[in-house]
Amino acid sequence: MEIIGEGAEAKIIKIDDNVLKKIRLPKTYRLEIIDNKLRKFRNKREFKILTKLYEAKVNVPQPFELIENIRKENEEQEIAFTFKYIKGDNIKYILDKRILNFAFDEIIKIHNQNITHSDLTTLNMLYSNNKVYIIDFGLGLFSHKAEDKAVDLNIFFNCIKNEHPEFYDKKEELIKIYLEKAQNSEKIIKSLNNIEKRGRNK
Repeated sequence: MEIIGEGAEAKIIKIDDNVLKKIRLPKTYRLEIIDNKLRKFRNKREFKILTKLYEAKVNVPQPFELIENIRKENEEQEIAFTFKYIKGDNIKYILDKRILNFAFDEIIKIHNQNITHSDLTTLNMLYSNNKVYIIDFGLGLFSHKAEDKAVDLNIFFNCIKNEHPEFYDKKEELIKIYLEKAQNSEKIIKSLNNIEKRGRNK
């Protein structure tokens, strides 16, 4: 098995050409019982988010199996889940207007399921078979709140502004699309405007 990604919270292991496993890493600075409980909660939440989105036909990796294996004494508990390996290009490096529109359509679909991603950058989006897939819902939430969805949009537009400034002039066009397609869109965009004002006034 090959480690293909590792961060502070988890590592991604390639099981085979079709399956990846995301393992939540233990934190030694937390009491083991608390750490296991927190990792289980976040692991289960991410698996549920992926399941709901996949069933709603949103372009996310298909979740396969939730894993909470009890290990032998003196070994940590494996808290993980498996999911489909999406073979594609990270859109951070290939973004164009068409791909930007594809990505934004998926964001709208996610919000219409009352889910937020909380780290909507182009690093967390893959282009494969003429589709954009949103990946890594480790910080994702189930939320009906306009403020939470507005924060998602603010993160995304800040990413475009900072990492892809040549496409930032498309923001107003994307907001118009959001107003047309997203549920409760007027309240969300109003909240986005308030967040942006607070940022400018700091």
